[in-house]
Parts: sequence; C-alpha cells; structure tokens
Amino acid sequence: MFRTALFLVVLCVAAELPVSAPVWAGDILEAVKSRDSLRCGVSVEGGPDLDPAAAKGRSGFERDLCRSWSAALFGKTDQVTFIEVTPETGLAALKQGRVDVLALQEDVFFGRRDVSFAGTAFVDSLGLMVRRADGVSNALEFDGESFCSIGGEEARGRIEAFASRNRMTLSVQETGSLKDGLIALGDGACRALVAERLALAGLRSQQENGAAVFEILPELLSRKQMGPVILSGDQAWENVIRWSLFAMILAEEKQVSSENLASMASSAEDPAVRRLLGFEGDFGAQLGLEALWAYRIIDAVGNYGELYDRHFGPGVPSELERGPNALWIDGGLMRAPPFQ
Repeated sequence: MFRTALFLVVLCVAAELPVSAPVWAGDILEAVKSRDSLRCGVSVEGGPDLDPAAAKGRSGFERDLCRSWSAALFGKTDQVTFIEVTPETGLAALKQGRVDVLALQEDVFFGRRDVSFAGTAFVDSLGLMVRRADGVSNALEFDGESFCSIGGEEARGRIEAFASRNRMTLSVQETGSLKDGLIALGDGACRALVAERLALAGLRSQQENGAAVFEILPELLSRKQMGPVILSGDQAWENVIRWSLFAMILAEEKQVSSENLASMASSAEDPAVRRLLGFEGDFGAQLGLEALWAYRIIDAVGNYGELYDRHFGPGVPSELERGPNALWIDGGLMRAPPFQ
C-alpha cells in the first residue's frame, strides 16, 4: 500500500514538471547549418524604466554573443537573425522553435528539464548606486539610513540580510519605478538606490554626466548568473554554444585579442594557444565545425575582455566595473576549461 501511494505521488510530481518534445542529438545544429543562418533571441531594447539608448549596453553585448556563434558556425558574423524577446517570452520562443538560442537569460531553475543553461556569460547582482557628492566609499556607512528600491521580496530580503549580517539598521523606501528612485536619490530622500547593476548602469547612462554624478558601489547584494539558454537534449548544439563562449574567455586569459591575433597565430609556442586557434588538435571536428572556428570568433568579436569593454568598459555610457565578470585569475568568476 505504501509503495503504491508513493508511486502515485511520484507520478503527480512528475506531471507538474515542464516538458517538451524530445530533441535528437544534432537536430538543432544541423537545422541551423542547413538554414545557413542562426536565429538568436536578444533582449528588447528599452522597457518601462529604460529607453533604447540606456539599454544599448546589454543589447549590444547580447548581439555580439550571437555574432560570435555566427562566426564559429559560418565564418561570418552577419548570418544571424536577431529576435527580440523578454524574460517572459524568451523561453516560449525557444520551445516553439522560433529561436535557436537565447543569448542572455538567467540561470535555469533546478526544476526545469526542457531547457539547458549553456554557460555563464555575465554575472549580474543587486547593487547600490549613490551620489558621488555624498562621498560614500562603501555600503557599511549606511547604518540608520534609507534605501530606495522598486520593491519586490527578493530586493527587500537581500537588504534585510545585508543589514543583519553587518549589524546595521536600514529602512527601505519603495518607489514606483527606477526613474522615481533616481529622483528620490538625487533629492536626498534616500542615500542609495538598490537595483540590478545592469539596470543601474543603464539608468545612469541616461543622465547627463551620469557617471560623474552617480557611482555604483562594488558591494554585491546578490548574484545572478546569466548566459545562453537552449533546448535540452541536443548535446552537439550545446557544445557549440558553450565552447564558443569558453573560447572568448580562454583567449583573454591567454592574452590573445583581435589586435594581436595574426602575430599570435604565426609565433605562438604555447600549446594551449595553438589548440585554441586551431593549429593543434581536432577540436573543430569534434564540434562539427571547421578547424579555425575559435580563431574566427576572436577575429570578428574579440576575446571576452574586449567584448565586455566594448559595451561596459571605461568611457562607455553604460560603464560598469567588471567585478564578478573579471577573469578568475583577477578575482572574478569567469573561467574556461582547457582545450585538451
């Protein structure tokens, strides 16, 4: 009797898990090759809080990820169709076959079996933006102060946890939008604005001399790993997406860039670099790609550091300190396994 009841419970739980039609190994990869074009899901530019200009940092980053896969697959960056999606519509577009890959989605929850997270391309987090004129050097100076937040249980919980961990007293003032929060911050109604760092960078970029007026502190109140997401079940396709991202990260670690690529290709003695660039080993063949697939990515898009700096580096409107997006050897979270 107990075993029967347990079996029925298992069936009920399984019925609640998201499912999709099976994808046979190589189906998506072969379909993309046959189509001679990649369909890549990218974020809609703008939204209720950010206008298109403010969203260009993230949008450009995502589109360059798509171009890197196009370079690996076809040797050119322009054989890709960009399909704009939101966090709510992206997974549906993927499951309906309207996109082949989502460029930058949040890590997949444990309960999902229908889609796969194919590597970390960006680490976002709840962060704090302050007025530079207040001379704040770190978040520990906020004891007894008020934070502005657009609300939500996660943000409030993270703020409360930060205050408890550091034995501080903080109050939270909820605002209707990020723009309202920025106004409150500028007027001195609160000492810091709490939001995801990508959103804060975009919001700051909208303001005249925004980087000179507002500072995003280095403290991280949370961590959200984001990267490409594909349908589960096609290991060949997942390998192409994952290892193309790894190629850019490893290229930065080995100091191979779009600017020195030609000289590195002709003179590199490091076996790791030669394997990366396709002059040793058969890694391209193992992925179903040509030998110079990673060379073409670096030549067209650059290494990971170049990609990051192009959209979030010094002097860019959406400038954002690398923080967790630095290489592991520099104290960040970006790391690629060796090509061997």
